[in-house]
Amino acid sequence: MEKFFVNVEIGSIILYVEDNKVTKIKLSNKIEEEEEETQDNIFTQQIIEYLNGNRKKLDFNVKISGGKVFKKIWDFVKNIPYGQTMTYGKIAKKLDVNPRVVGFAMNKNQLPIYIPCHRVIGKNNIGGFNSDLKWKKYLLELEKITNWR
Repeated sequence: MEKFFVNVEIGSIILYVEDNKVTKIKLSNKIEEEEEETQDNIFTQQIIEYLNGNRKKLDFNVKISGGKVFKKIWDFVKNIPYGQTMTYGKIAKKLDVNPRVVGFAMNKNQLPIYIPCHRVIGKNNIGGFNSDLKWKKYLLELEKITNWR
């Protein structure tokens, strides 16, 4: 398994790649200084383009592991447009599942940013995030989303 890094001011985005597919994206609160940023591959190139505002959707190859219901939710969330949000309840209603199931699926998402779970918010608050909430705020602000405040 290969690991690629992109450092930002609040930490590092670590991409785990196996057989030319991203299997996990970790949002670390620590800047991985001992590791060199790797920019000569499609995975980190697309992340950097996203961070710079030049890419609205990631489309590199991934390997998604999970059950049928979670995959249905992740597929739906993947299509929430850049710069927009949707509540857990709205997603649940559209997919005919319990809002808690949507929350569980977001919590188990191994590919944040690719499956943009940061765009899923609570009815009256920012909601949760499987990484530190400062990452959710960072990504929402990056996309100029302010309706969670």
